[in-house]
Amino acid sequence: MTSMRLTGYADKFSVHPGDKIKFYVNCDGPASFDAEIVQMIHGDTNPRGPGFIERAVPGGFRDTVPGRKQVIHSGSYAFVPDSAPLNVDSFTLQCWVWPTAPKTHPKYWKHGPQGLVTKWMGDKGYGLFLNEKGCAELRINGESITTAQPLRDHAWHFLAATFDAKTGEAVLYHEPQVVYALDPAIEPVQRMLSEPVHNVPVPLAIAAHVDALDEGPLARSSLPAGVSFAGKYNGKIDSPRLCNRALSRFEIESMKQGAQPGLTERRNSGPTGDLAKCLVAAWDFSIGIDTIKVADCGPYQLDGRLVNCPTRAMTGYNWSGTVFDWKQAPEQYSAIHFHDDDVDDARWEVDFEWEVPADAKSRFYAAKLTTADGDEDYIPFWVVPEIGKAQSKIAVMVPTISYMAYANEHVACNAGGAELFVYRVPIMQQQNMFLAEHREYGGSIYDTHTDGSGICMSSRLRPILSIRPKYDHFLAQAPWQYPADLHLIYWLETMGYDYDVFTDEDVTYEGLARLEPYNVIITGSHPEHNTGTQLDALHNYTQRGGRLMYMGADAWYWVHSFHPGYEDKGRGVITEMRRCESGIRTWRADPGEYYHQGTGELGGMWRFRGRYLHSVAGTGMSSEGFDISSYYSRTPDSNNPRVSWAFEGIDYDEDIGNFGLVGGGAAGLELDIADTMLGTPPHTLVVATSAGRHTEAYLLVMEDFGFNQQGLDGTTHPRVRSDIAFHETPNGGACFAFSSIAYCGSLPWNNCDNNISRLTKNVLDRFSMDGPLPAPPEDAIHYRGRADYEAPAEERHSSGGV
Repeated sequence: MTSMRLTGYADKFSVHPGDKIKFYVNCDGPASFDAEIVQMIHGDTNPRGPGFIERAVPGGFRDTVPGRKQVIHSGSYAFVPDSAPLNVDSFTLQCWVWPTAPKTHPKYWKHGPQGLVTKWMGDKGYGLFLNEKGCAELRINGESITTAQPLRDHAWHFLAATFDAKTGEAVLYHEPQVVYALDPAIEPVQRMLSEPVHNVPVPLAIAAHVDALDEGPLARSSLPAGVSFAGKYNGKIDSPRLCNRALSRFEIESMKQGAQPGLTERRNSGPTGDLAKCLVAAWDFSIGIDTIKVADCGPYQLDGRLVNCPTRAMTGYNWSGTVFDWKQAPEQYSAIHFHDDDVDDARWEVDFEWEVPADAKSRFYAAKLTTADGDEDYIPFWVVPEIGKAQSKIAVMVPTISYMAYANEHVACNAGGAELFVYRVPIMQQQNMFLAEHREYGGSIYDTHTDGSGICMSSRLRPILSIRPKYDHFLAQAPWQYPADLHLIYWLETMGYDYDVFTDEDVTYEGLARLEPYNVIITGSHPEHNTGTQLDALHNYTQRGGRLMYMGADAWYWVHSFHPGYEDKGRGVITEMRRCESGIRTWRADPGEYYHQGTGELGGMWRFRGRYLHSVAGTGMSSEGFDISSYYSRTPDSNNPRVSWAFEGIDYDEDIGNFGLVGGGAAGLELDIADTMLGTPPHTLVVATSAGRHTEAYLLVMEDFGFNQQGLDGTTHPRVRSDIAFHETPNGGACFAFSSIAYCGSLPWNNCDNNISRLTKNVLDRFSMDGPLPAPPEDAIHYRGRADYEAPAEERHSSGGV
C-alpha cells in the first residue's frame, strides 16, 4: 500500500488580487496539518540543476489547520428525488442496456452486482440489476429473479420486468437486439412472490442503487449529501421507463415509444390511452445532452440529475450508422455511458481560504501542506491580473487545459507497453502508486476507464497529483507539464524579468482582451490541448502586432471544450476531448461518438478541423521519443538579417543545447517542424534544426503517414527532427517557435549561463520592446510559395553533442 495522507485541491486555478481562493484537504490520519502559501520558482530536484526552490509570500496564509479525512464518491449515476409516484405497488420497469463489464471477474472487474434502474436499499424496494454472473436480475425486497444467460458485453439488450401486486406474479425479460445462429433462446422468467413491494424513502437511481442513508461526515461528499450509492454500472443505458402496473409483453413493446409530450388535450401522454393511465416516467436521454440533467417526458416530470459526469452524445440502440453528429439526430443518441470511476467534483468541505492581497504579484503560487510526520502536498494556483490591470509587458500563458488532460495519468501503471514506449523500465513516483490504488481520484484523458472505454472528461475539482513540484513523469524521467514549466519560471526570475501569468482557461473565456495588453506572450513547454476560442484569440493577437514565443512542442493538437453544465461551480471545471481517427492516441472513440457532448463540436485533432498546428506559431508536431534529447545547429537562415539578431553572442558552428535537465539536451521528448504544406507561413525562416540527431526511439507521428513501413524513426526519417523557426506577422508582430518539449529544461543549466538561455533572452528582449518590431531590410523580403520551401538538410554531427 502507498500512503499519501495529505491530498487537496482548490476551487479555482486563477484568482485575482483581492479575491478569495478556497482549499479542500484530505488529511487521513494526522490530527492537524500546517498550511502555507508559497511562490513556486523551480520544481525540479535534479542535482544537475538549481534544485527545488520556493519562496515565502509576504501577507500569505500560514496556519495550523485541523485535519480530517475526506473521500471521493466516484462512479457516475443519475438520481431522481423520492416522490409518491415512484413508490409503486405493481410496476413495469424497462430499458435498453449496452454493458461493458457485465461479469464480476476475480482479477479484473470486482464490482459485484450493478444497478440499472433501481429504487432499492437494504432488501427493500424494487429494481433491475446485473448480477455477478452478468445476468439480468429483478429484485423485489430481498427476493430476486434472474435470467439464465448473461448479457453479451458491448451489445444492446432489451430488459423488462413486471410485478403484479394482486397476484404476486413477477416476470423478467431479456431480449438481445442481435441474435446469432448458435445463441440459446432466452425465455422470460416467471415467479410468484410472497410479499408486496416495501417502498423506502430513497431516490430512484439509474446506473447504481442506494447503499445506505448515512449522516456521517464521509457521506457529505456524496450526492445527494448523506445518500451513499453502490453497484455502479459500466455501460450504456437507453430509454428507461416506469409504469405503475404489470404490462403485457405487447404493451411493453408499445411502451418503447415512451411518453408523447405536447398537445396533451388532443392525445394521450402515453403511446395509448390505457398506457397513458399507468405511465409514471419515461426518461429521454436525448434531451439536454449538453447538460447534467435527465429529462422525464412523463406526466409527473420526474427529472433527474447526473452525478460525476457520465458520457453523453453516445449512440443509442436505434443508431442507424448514417448520422454521425448527435445534433442532427438526437433521438439516435439517447444513450448515456456510465462508468464506475467517473468523477466530476470531489465535493469536499473547505478547510481554509486565502484572500489574495490587492498588491500581489501575478505569479505561480501553491498552498504547501505539511505535517510533523513528514507528509507533504502542494496545491498549485495562479494569481492573474484582472483584465485591464496588467502588471508587465510580458505574460506567460499557463497550459492548464493540458494539465487537466494529463491529470492523474495512470499510463505508467496500466499501459502494457510502457517499457517499449520509453525504452527503459518506467520509474514511478509515489503519486503513481497511490493513484493506482485509489481509482476514485479519477484518471486522465490518456487513460481508459475500468471497462476499457476512453476517458474523455477531466475535472479540476479533485486532487490532481500529477500537477505537483518535485514530480518526475515516467515518459521523460524528468519534469513534465507543470513542473517542467517551472524551468521557464526559474529562468525568468533568475534573468530578472518582470512578467504576468494567466491560464489558457482565462484566454478561452476572455479572448483577445486577456492577451492584448502584453507585448509578448510566452507559452509553456507543452500546450497540447486547446479550445477554439483560445486559438482565435492567439491568432487575432499575433495579427494585430502581438509577439508569441512558443517554448515547447506538440501544441494546438487536440480539440478541447469546457462543459457548460458546470458553470455554476466556476468556469473551466470540466474539459472534454474525443479522440477520433487520427493523432497519437491511447484510445479511440467509437464510430458516431466524435462530437463533444458539452458544445456539440467535432472532436479529434485541430488539424482535421482544417486548423493546422503549424499555422499558429510556425511549426507543428512531427515526432516523439523518450530515451535521450539531442541538440541544434544553426542553418543559413539564421544569418538572414530578419532574424540574425537572435543569435548575437552565439557562434554559427556552436552546438546549441547539447545539455539540459530533460534527457540531456534541448531537442527532445516531442518535436515540431516547419512545413508550409501544413500551414507554416511561407516566409518562415528555419534558423536551427536537430535533423539527423535522433535515435530509433523517436518515431514519426501517425497522421503523417498512410501505412506502416520501415524507416519511420529518428535514424532515417527526415521529418523526425525539431526546427527552431521565426516568422513575422502583420502590424509589427512575430512568432518564434523553439519546437521541443525539452527546450525549457536547458534554460536553467549552468545558472542560466548557456547558449539556449542567450538565444531565448535575445528573442524576449526584442519581442518585449514597445511598438512594432523593426521592419526587415527590403533586400531580405522575397516571395516564396509553399512549393519553394525545402526542409533543412541533416546537419553535421559533433563530438560534443549527445
